[in-house]
Amino acid sequence: MKKSLVHLLILVVFFAPSLVWGNEWKIDVNHSSIRFGVKHIFSTVSGYFPDFKGKIVFDPDALDQSAFDFTVKVKSINTANTKRDTHLRSDDFFSADTFPNMKFRSSKIVHQGGSLYVVTGTMTLKETSRSMDIPFTFHGVLPSPFNKKEEVAGFDTEFTINRLDFGVGSGKFSKMGVVDEMVRVVISIEALGEI
Repeated sequence: MKKSLVHLLILVVFFAPSLVWGNEWKIDVNHSSIRFGVKHIFSTVSGYFPDFKGKIVFDPDALDQSAFDFTVKVKSINTANTKRDTHLRSDDFFSADTFPNMKFRSSKIVHQGGSLYVVTGTMTLKETSRSMDIPFTFHGVLPSPFNKKEEVAGFDTEFTINRLDFGVGSGKFSKMGVVDEMVRVVISIEALGEI
């Protein structure tokens, strides 16, 4: 009886943390990106947010214990045009001084089959929080070619968001036919985990 109790305690101490927290991954920011594209009359203006951080807990065999939590610094927006970036940070669009962060926090992850998943969560931008279903691809896990003590996981997603739903602009420029309401977002993540 005592041996059984000892064995149970060993299992709880050593395996319970992984059962509760799943596999935690650290984002490799040098090999990850958050990019976007939006129509400007006929062309597509592309940009990215280089300043972001996040927490990824992901185990395809334990989705109920998996989660994504991202924070993006709005002021880091970069479209390769200083004048345009300053305008995007202004109250005409992001109001970056008042609302410096946009955030996404997941509440549920569902496997769609193969490498395809859908994460449900709350997107917060400016004063608005909305529930979103975002599809993503999990590319799997490989040993790191640079560090024998690490492995690499890969995630990609592409989705469209209506910027006016989050108060990013009043709609004035959309009515003028200058800046579209719909923004295409492309996120590619490499994340590192300890072996």
